[in-house]
Amino acid sequence: MKFLWFITFLLALVGMIAGDAGCPKNFKPQNNKCVTTRPIHGDCPKGSTYSAALNLCVQN
Repeated sequence: MKFLWFITFLLALVGMIAGDAGCPKNFKPQNNKCVTTRPIHGDCPKGSTYSAALNLCVQN
């Protein structure tokens, strides 16, 4: 019981690290943004918008 606070702290730390996993599936990090290529005949994946400057879909 003496180390219950320590175990709780470690589990919280692991949870924070796991929550900051990075980019979603099919997105790659580039210039601090999560990007993916835009299909030729289609829209960007859900939750992303097209950036003409990058010519890529950028995660919101």
